[in-house]
Amino acid sequence: MKVMGAIFSFVALAMCAHASAQSLTYAVSPAMVQGYAKVSLNTTFQLDLDEGEADLVSTTGVDAGWGISAAAGLQLLPDVDGELELAIYSGTIDYRTVAGVPTLSIPKEKVRLVAAFSNVYYKFQPDTNARFKLGGGLGFGEYRLTDTTGRNHRGTGLVYQVKSVAEYDFGARTTFHAEVGYLGTTDIDVDVVGSTIARESSLSGITFGLGGKVKF
Repeated sequence: MKVMGAIFSFVALAMCAHASAQSLTYAVSPAMVQGYAKVSLNTTFQLDLDEGEADLVSTTGVDAGWGISAAAGLQLLPDVDGELELAIYSGTIDYRTVAGVPTLSIPKEKVRLVAAFSNVYYKFQPDTNARFKLGGGLGFGEYRLTDTTGRNHRGTGLVYQVKSVAEYDFGARTTFHAEVGYLGTTDIDVDVVGSTIARESSLSGITFGLGGKVKF
């Protein structure tokens, strides 16, 4: 699943880069460059956590939690947007298997990912009030697991995402958007409190978001 997510992210970015290269055959004027800021309320679906510690591999399901993201960007060309995004995703562990065996006791541990992305989107039908965007981004994030004693186990690593976004303009400067995406991380070395053994953790799953955008 993580490999497929990385492939989809690469394909989306490649498509956007190809579209940008084609668009650069036209003259870019300052009037074409338009800034925007957006905020989204996020949740997750089928978020999976894989952990490896002392040659034992565990797979964990994470119940959906609420999150938020904010981004600032530029319409670089009529059909290309580039942006910087800060996103927070969270959830609670629902089940866990260790070496393929389900555990009987499921502690209500909390998981959070805070990530900064650099995104590129290609817009289809950009001259209409309603449009569809496809893109993705790469970035850096901090993963944190809070156990039942309140201790935080954390680590940092690379993150990636691919998103499809539907937008509708309510006015000249106000836009509503709905988005669905795939989020993933590379293996993150996590500092486990009270242990000298390194734990490798990775998150992957599907995300949803609703929000608004203001152009300026």
